[in-house]
Amino acid sequence: MKQIITAKLKLIIPNQDKNSLLSTIVAFKNGMNFLLKENYNDKSSNVKTIHEKYYQTLRNQFSLPSQMSCSVERLCADITKTMWSRFKNQNDKAILQTIPKYKQLSVKYILNRDITIKTENMECSITTIDGRLKNIPFKGWKKHYEQIKNGKLCDPHIIYEKKNFYLLLPIEIEIEEKTPKQLVGIDAGQRVALTCVSDRETKEYNIPETIKRRKTKMSKLREDLQSKGTRSAKEKLKTIAKRERRLISDVSHCISKQVVSDFQDAQFILEDLTGIRKNIKTFRKDKEQRRQVEQWNYFELQNKIGYKSILFNGIAIEKIDAAYTSQTCPRCGNISPNNRPKGSEIFHCVNCDFKENADVVAGMNIRLKGLIVNQPNVRELN
Repeated sequence: MKQIITAKLKLIIPNQDKNSLLSTIVAFKNGMNFLLKENYNDKSSNVKTIHEKYYQTLRNQFSLPSQMSCSVERLCADITKTMWSRFKNQNDKAILQTIPKYKQLSVKYILNRDITIKTENMECSITTIDGRLKNIPFKGWKKHYEQIKNGKLCDPHIIYEKKNFYLLLPIEIEIEEKTPKQLVGIDAGQRVALTCVSDRETKEYNIPETIKRRKTKMSKLREDLQSKGTRSAKEKLKTIAKRERRLISDVSHCISKQVVSDFQDAQFILEDLTGIRKNIKTFRKDKEQRRQVEQWNYFELQNKIGYKSILFNGIAIEKIDAAYTSQTCPRCGNISPNNRPKGSEIFHCVNCDFKENADVVAGMNIRLKGLIVNQPNVRELN
């Protein structure tokens, strides 16, 4: 089984070369935003079409090297394609009403073309708009050094963050695939962050109250600043947004690590959360309740569980359609919206009188759907 991890490595850039690399990153960002704006009107996701129309402009106006200009074109095509795919899947016109923006100070490099990595001494050479920077050392965790030497390297990014340059290097590593001994259904709940249900036990994972209060305080402060609309308010909004993202990422990391550690022999069955943001607004009328659900990135939490499960346990996750998992009785199979009235935390089957916490029932039903998907292995798992 193959898994891609990303090593974050600090680049040791000589002072005389920092401006060249930073200017390259800014030029890449400006080129991306120029092309995203122009291509928004063209509505093209075809790389060849974009290349024929804008390649010379990227080269002349933004001084981007040849390979870097091509990277801008491909990345723009991918973003445009993703935008249209989201629109088709969610049927939400609001997705098309905003021109995409490339906000991060980041450059996409192509391995062995505009960047070369020497694994024997942990150095790299980097193309900039002013020429090539050679023999640039990088530092990171010891485990990443071993993975760099033994794994397959992929196209990296270089980012500028807190006055430092970092190499984000994806590494494809080989992991021994293991056979799961149980299935665990995971529900992204309303009362707690996650509810995990197996045939052996049920575990709940919640976000600490101190973290919830910090996140709520940030959200309310963001609303106040948005209402002001001043330049200083917008700058503060950027700072708060970064803090929020770091906070959510840290919480997702801690919860996912604990889940994967608690169920080391399990295959996780998760619900497909496509369209969750849109659906939240339809079933949550109360603004405060809706904010509690919306403020945590369940997609990120699922992704972290997915890659950690492969990395540490050697078992891939399975995603299933979560339709009616909150309305289906796991005992008798009766499906009815009356089994769980809107906003209720208790599931009560109108057919067989079965009662249980709604999040637990959803987890049970997700696990049952996983058993159906894994039908050939059900006997082994049970």
